[in-house]
Amino acid sequence: MDLQPGQNFSLTQKNPALAAVEIALAWEPVNTPLTIDSSAFALTAQGKVRDDGDFIFYNQMVLAGGGIQRASDGRTFTVTFAALPAAIERIVIALTIDQGQRRGQSFGQLSQIRVELRDARSKASLVTFPLATKMMPETALVVGELYRRGGEWKFRAVGQGFVGGLGPLAQQYGVDVADDPDTGAAPPPAARPTPPPAKPIRLEKITLDKKTPTISLEKKAQGFGEIVVNLNWNQGGGGKGFFGRLSSRKIDLDLGCLFKFKIGAGGAVQALGNSFGSLQEPPFIQLMGDDRTGASAQGEFLHINGQYWNEFERILLFALIYEGVPNWAETDAVITIKIPGQPTLEIRADSHRNDQRMCALVMLENQGGNIKVTKLVDYFRDHQVMDRAYGFGLRWVAGSKD
Repeated sequence: MDLQPGQNFSLTQKNPALAAVEIALAWEPVNTPLTIDSSAFALTAQGKVRDDGDFIFYNQMVLAGGGIQRASDGRTFTVTFAALPAAIERIVIALTIDQGQRRGQSFGQLSQIRVELRDARSKASLVTFPLATKMMPETALVVGELYRRGGEWKFRAVGQGFVGGLGPLAQQYGVDVADDPDTGAAPPPAARPTPPPAKPIRLEKITLDKKTPTISLEKKAQGFGEIVVNLNWNQGGGGKGFFGRLSSRKIDLDLGCLFKFKIGAGGAVQALGNSFGSLQEPPFIQLMGDDRTGASAQGEFLHINGQYWNEFERILLFALIYEGVPNWAETDAVITIKIPGQPTLEIRADSHRNDQRMCALVMLENQGGNIKVTKLVDYFRDHQVMDRAYGFGLRWVAGSKD
């Protein structure tokens, strides 16, 4: 069933056993130059968040208690009704264009945005909302909302655009925002009551691209803490039409890294050969499992123990197509790097090679104790060729995943 703007649909009346719903977001064209971010606002009857923890976005992906969870690629939200606080009566789902106003971009550069609600357990489709966006001038868009009415949970198709980015949208719902990534200007400081309020939430995210491929992150007194690297991608699955997948096979895309210490020793952390590493002892890097089925909406994670950053010379983050998917354009791969006290970094594999299995994504270099982050997106036939290009000097033998 397709909804029109303004229409609503009861999720639980016809599905009384529905415990959780997935809200899947997609847009055409898929390979758009726009950097699109998704967010959710858990609201009370007054239409405001209780506090900044009710704002779910790329820097805060889970509502306390687990009632709302955002996939790391921002394409899916999972809402578990029983885990929602009693005070939450409405959940707004929104999309914004990162730095859209600065770059002269708008949702009008897309032809369509589509929302599909699915039973989180069975994956059965419940309702869809296709929204034509061509000629739409706004950079922020409320696509829809879940709301509780008379003991039922319903979905309303909204499709309302706003001028401004994520900062003004968040402030509208009562979030205390410290910075607006679209304008680069912080709002005027408010008079501080006594006692002082909690620190305002930060929206800062930096996308490394061709114009700005490098950033240097300065080490603070407390060090870098635990560095979390996430790789997410379009995981295939064989659907057809607008919401269909581009490949009929599941995509097994692996995250890994090459590393080199200042003393000269080095190695690799990857699923191939079951070299998952360790956080508390060398190499102070750990791959957190291997998603071989494509079932994880969160993708794959690699953690780096930043307390030992001074031991490293450099780390090369890479992705490997282990099997499936004929070309990199189908993966729509994106890597995010989160370091405590630093802006979230996002790097997209936005150039593609159809004949290479490996992609060197990002280089992390130790420069006087700071971290220099450089977007690479260079493609190679195998580990050995990539190693030779970047001079890690490792010895390679054939390997496999058990």
